[in-house]
Amino acid sequence: MTTVSTTEPTTPIERLRGMPDIGPEVYRRREAIRHTLQAILEQHGYQFIEPPVVEATELFLRKSGPERVAQIYALRYRNRDIALRPEHTASVLRYYVEELQNEPLPLRLAYVGPVFRYERPQAGRSRQFTELGCELLGAPSPYGDAEIVHLAVESVTALGLTPRLVVGHIGIVLEFLDRLPLRQRVRDWLLWSMERLRKGQPVDVDAALESLSGNERLVALYHELGHELRDISPERLERWVLGMLREVGVQLSGGSRTPEEIVAGVLAKLSRVQDREHILQAFAFTRELAALEGPPAEVLPQLRMLLDRHALDPTPIQQIEAVLQLLRAYGVEEDTVVLSPGMARGLHYYTGVLFEVYAAEQPHLQLCGGGRYDDLAQLLGARQPLPACGFSCGLERLTELARVPGPSLPDITLVAPVTQEAMPHAIATAEALRQRNVQVELDVRGRSPNANRRYARRRGISHVIFVEADGTTRVEQLPLRQDGQE
Repeated sequence: MTTVSTTEPTTPIERLRGMPDIGPEVYRRREAIRHTLQAILEQHGYQFIEPPVVEATELFLRKSGPERVAQIYALRYRNRDIALRPEHTASVLRYYVEELQNEPLPLRLAYVGPVFRYERPQAGRSRQFTELGCELLGAPSPYGDAEIVHLAVESVTALGLTPRLVVGHIGIVLEFLDRLPLRQRVRDWLLWSMERLRKGQPVDVDAALESLSGNERLVALYHELGHELRDISPERLERWVLGMLREVGVQLSGGSRTPEEIVAGVLAKLSRVQDREHILQAFAFTRELAALEGPPAEVLPQLRMLLDRHALDPTPIQQIEAVLQLLRAYGVEEDTVVLSPGMARGLHYYTGVLFEVYAAEQPHLQLCGGGRYDDLAQLLGARQPLPACGFSCGLERLTELARVPGPSLPDITLVAPVTQEAMPHAIATAEALRQRNVQVELDVRGRSPNANRRYARRRGISHVIFVEADGTTRVEQLPLRQDGQE
């Protein structure tokens, strides 16, 4: 007796936006590219590790920058703040701090695995993608930088693409900002704005000043009082604010805040007013720095003049020149390099040379990126400073652009029992073939011989082995499937 299902169809559950399905063909191609890049890293002595997908949220908040923080998939679970990793570098350094601090340096570690970033999905960018990269721990500049940049360029070249290398140095703008009494929030905004300026994107300075510097009444008050307000001691400033509030009739008792808390709030706003001049000064410098971009022979003289004018340390220029010289030894010619000292890359743990690699065929689509981050290990608890640098790339984007032949379809053999009684013999036949490294499908639907032939043609299977009830077999070679035919 046949049982008829009475279950009603339900609404399909759609996949989450920005979370891609990877089908068999793209998966095979992506895996082939992964093997190619993994072999390159292993040839240079890098060993692959696999950090966990879920980490403490704090790991990614220490020095990620506001843009990356906004992208983190974070949640509170059983009184713990946890997050899906948005990148691997912080996890690799956390692993170093926990397990590898007593190991001899340098350490060459590599990784490949999914990462998650909540950003607007668009062409070449999804919210989950596979990141492959490496970290060189314990190698100072310029030798470590040159090795990492070379690896990124070689990886892109191995995929049949013409690399376009863009090099910068975050140390220039960091030194300038260190000279100004700016809060971290302001510094973050300035680094963010510099990266947008470099990419030709608009920056609304007036709106930023309003949010970072305070309201217009306080600005006017600050300029009216001038140095009288700026030069007095903190104790006198507190007494002045308290007297001003009382004079204008502000209620200082009986509310939810104490008089001290009210005064502290006003002082905080006044300090933001004082930021205004420094913000404008820093923004002018970042805009000038971001405007410098082009061949090293043209940009380096302009960069020297800029640093001389502001009395900044010329070490970043010396490091860039040393890296370019070492890259020539690796076969990376200077005429393929663009110098962009206004590069910031959005992650605030970088300290030195930065770089990005593009394909000449797609000049605006970044394929790889990385740089030096000498402070990150100690920020995550290392006992001693650790010079470090690394790079990463997105495998899906590389898979889409790579100009190398994809892997051929696997040569599969179909084993089909002719009758139900032939199934044990069909299983034995399939297993014997698999022992000889033949890829085998076994018909588990009980199809007729003609149905199995049609199925094999549609799947691109060229050989079918029919198995009889007595164990005898018959091999049929099917003609290759023509487009539009079954």
